[in-house]
Amino acid sequence: MSLLNTEEAIRFFNSYGIRVDEGSVKEGVEENNKRANSMGESRPTVEDDLYRYNDWCYVKGTAYEEGIDDKTKVKRLLEDVSLLKKEVESLKEQKRHLENLLGMNDLI
Repeated sequence: MSLLNTEEAIRFFNSYGIRVDEGSVKEGVEENNKRANSMGESRPTVEDDLYRYNDWCYVKGTAYEEGIDDKTKVKRLLEDVSLLKKEVESLKEQKRHLENLLGMNDLI
């Protein structure tokens, strides 16, 4: 893996019609360049870089982000569980409300 150039990556992503946050691209390119095993040689941006950036954005800030410690991972998973429990309760309430509107509770 060799080094990417931030400005070139932004132009490349924009050429695909994708609007990207320049700060986010810069951070993603820096992450990529940290993992690069090259002697500082630059290379052109290719379509795979777009997919890698997209994947990186998708997991950034989640429990699935690369390089986070186990404590942070567990904390993020517990936050996800809490949010999902709230969503389940909200959906149950919506279901009860819709059943009431349809008069389904009278049948039970």
